[in-house]
Amino acid sequence: MVVIGAFSQTNRERPSGMINNKILLESSYFCKEGTPESIKSATPFIRKQKSKASKTSSTNTWQSFTSSMNIYGSSNSYVKPLQWNDELDAVSFIHRKSPTYISSPAANANAESGTIVAMISKDCGLTWDSTAMWVNNTFWGRFPGGAIYNPPMTPVNTDINNTYMVGSGPTTGASATNFTGSWYSSKKIGAGMYNNNLSPDLNAQQLAPTAGPNLPNAGRHDFATYGFSATDDGKMRVMAGISDDALSPAQDSALMLITGTFNAGIFDWAGKYFSVPTTVASDGSHNFVSRPLMAWNELGTVGYIAVMGSKLGAAGSNVGYQPIVYKTTNGGSTWSLENGIDFNGNAFNDVKRPLEGVATNASLVVPNFYFGEGMDCAVDANNKLHIFTSIISHPSNHPDSLNFINQYGIEKYLWAHAEGQKPYLYDFIYDGTSATPSWSHITIDTMSSEGPGALTTSAGYQDNPWDIDPSQANRKFSIDARLQMSRTPDGQYLLYTWTESDIAFTDNQKHWNNLPNIKARIMDVQADYLLRYKINLTVGAQGEVANRAMCHFVSPKFKFVSKTDERITIRVPVTVSTSGPYTQLSTNTHWYSCATLEFLRPMSADPYNYVGIDENNSTNSNTGYVYPNPARDQVTVEVNLSAISKVQVDVVNTLGQVIKSELTQGQTGTNKINVDISGLPGGIYFVNVKLDHASSSRKLVIE
Repeated sequence: MVVIGAFSQTNRERPSGMINNKILLESSYFCKEGTPESIKSATPFIRKQKSKASKTSSTNTWQSFTSSMNIYGSSNSYVKPLQWNDELDAVSFIHRKSPTYISSPAANANAESGTIVAMISKDCGLTWDSTAMWVNNTFWGRFPGGAIYNPPMTPVNTDINNTYMVGSGPTTGASATNFTGSWYSSKKIGAGMYNNNLSPDLNAQQLAPTAGPNLPNAGRHDFATYGFSATDDGKMRVMAGISDDALSPAQDSALMLITGTFNAGIFDWAGKYFSVPTTVASDGSHNFVSRPLMAWNELGTVGYIAVMGSKLGAAGSNVGYQPIVYKTTNGGSTWSLENGIDFNGNAFNDVKRPLEGVATNASLVVPNFYFGEGMDCAVDANNKLHIFTSIISHPSNHPDSLNFINQYGIEKYLWAHAEGQKPYLYDFIYDGTSATPSWSHITIDTMSSEGPGALTTSAGYQDNPWDIDPSQANRKFSIDARLQMSRTPDGQYLLYTWTESDIAFTDNQKHWNNLPNIKARIMDVQADYLLRYKINLTVGAQGEVANRAMCHFVSPKFKFVSKTDERITIRVPVTVSTSGPYTQLSTNTHWYSCATLEFLRPMSADPYNYVGIDENNSTNSNTGYVYPNPARDQVTVEVNLSAISKVQVDVVNTLGQVIKSELTQGQTGTNKINVDISGLPGGIYFVNVKLDHASSSRKLVIE
C-alpha cells in the first residue's frame, strides 16, 4: 500500500545496514532521559521542567479482562481501540474475539479470528460487558478501532442505554494475507444488548470492498483504521488510504477521511479525498507514509490531519518525511493545507544536531519523522496541534533516497546511542491560530532502547524475545515503542507515553527493547510546563505486564482528578497485550488498568527555570525501581535481570555512609528485594543498586 509501509498479516521488518527501507517494508506491517548539555545551551524551546520526582504505578492494579486468538490485532499502534467517554465515564475496548467467544451467527472455523467484539465498562474497568460487533465468513475483520457514540443532547446524555458502540477496520479474505476492503459496524449498547448477537438494525454492518461496490457517499478506500475518534458533535471519524492499483505492489497515492453521522440506528459514512502533495520517486511511488495521524478538539470543530511525507516544492532539509498538515475549523466542511516545519532555519538546530554526519552531504541534515517506533498527535486547549515523535535522518534529500536508513555499530542500531545521539522524543507544536502560523518544539525525553527486528536478516533479531513463525520465513513479531498521546477533554493536560527497556538488564546491556515498560510524562498546557520526571506505569505490575508491556494502548482522553500545590493526579485507561511465552499465533491476553498517576509539582517557592532533561545511560536511576517512596518501615527494590547475577542494595545517607545493605542472588526475570528501614530517622537517602557491570542510584525519602 504505502511507500514505506504496506501491510500484510505479517510483521514489520527492520532494515540491516544502509538499505532501501521502502523495498524491505513493502509487504510488512509494524506492531521500534533527556537533553545533553550541548543541546540545552542551544535550545530556546525547552519548556519549564520541574525537578520533583513522581510516584510509580506500584499501587495500580492490572487485570486480564479479555483475550484474542493471536497477537496481530494489537500490533498496529496507529489504531485507537481503547477509548474513554467522559460524559458517560465509560471505557470501551474493541478487539478480535477470544478463542472461547462464540458469536451468533457463529463464524466458520477459518474466519473465527476475524470476529470483532467490543468490551464496555461503566466503572473504569472493575467490571466489563461484551457485545458482538462484526462477523463475516468472507471478509474477516482486522485491526479494529472504535468508540462509544453518545448522541449530542441538551442536557448532556449520561445514560449508556442511549448510546451505540461504533467500530471500523480493514478486512482480509480467506488467505488472511491480502487486504480486501474495510468493515464498519454499530450496535446499541446498554440493557439487553450485551450479547453475542449482531445488531438487528439494517445496515448496522457495512462493507466497503476494495473491488467495490463502495459505500454510497464514501468512494473507494482501503484500511479504514487510523485514528478513530468520537467528538461531542456526534461525529465518528476514521482515516483510510487510497491505493493506486497501477503500481506493483500497490502504493497509496491519496488518503480519505471517513465521517460517520448517526441516522436512525445506523451511521451514514461519507468520504473526504486528500491528494497529498508529495515528491514522487522514479518508480512512480509517492513519498509519504500512509499511516495518517488525526486529532480533534472536544467539540469536533477544530481538527488536524498530519501525514509524514516529502512535500512537493520543499528544499534542503525540508525534503524529508515530515508533517504535511491539513486543518479544519468548521468540523471538516473545509480544509486548508498548512505551513510545514522549516528545518532550513535555526529554530530547530537542536533537533538537527544529533543527526549530523548521517547525510552523504556533510552540510545537509534531512530529518525523518520515524513511523517505526510509533507516533501520535493531540489538540490542546488552545486548539494547537501536538505531534509526538522520534526522528532519524535520511542520508540524502533526493526523492529516490528518502527510504534509505543509516545504521550504527555492530548491532546496526538506528541511533548511535552515544552522548548527544540518543533516540530523542519530541513534541512538535503547530500554532495555527495566530495571524502568522508557526511551529515550535520541546524535548520530551530520550529512549534507552529501540525496537529489535523481526526478520532473520534484520538487526536485533536474536534479541527479539518472540517466537519464530516458520510459515512466514522465520519471522518474529515486531516490537516498537508505540509513542502515544492523550489529553484531558478540555485539552489542558497532555500525556505522553511510550515503552522502553532498561539496558542495564537486557542481554549484555544492549539497546534492544525486549523488556518493555510503559513510561509517561505530562504537560500542563495552561501553566506551560512539562513536569520533569517520568512515571513507570508497569513497574511492580502483576501478571504478564511488568517488563512485558507489549502492544500497549492508552485512551486518547484521560480523566483529570485533582491539582494541588504539590501534585497533579489523573486516571488513564491503559491496556497491554501479550502472551507468555511470547508466541505469535497462540492466545494473547489483554491486560487493563485504570491507572492513577500522581505527578508531583513544584512548591510555590520553587522558581520556574528552563532546564534540559538528564541523559539516560547505564548507570542512571532507571536501573532499579524503589517503592513505596516516601517509605517508613520497609522499602522494596525491584530489578529485572536477563541472567542470574548477584545484586547488592545499599541505603546511603547524604554523607555517603552506608546505613543498610542487602546482598542477594538475583534470578532471571523480576526480583523484589525488601530492605528493612525501620528505625532510620526521617530524611533524604539514596538507594544504590549494584550488579556485575551496572549500577544505579535512586533518591529515597523516609518519613
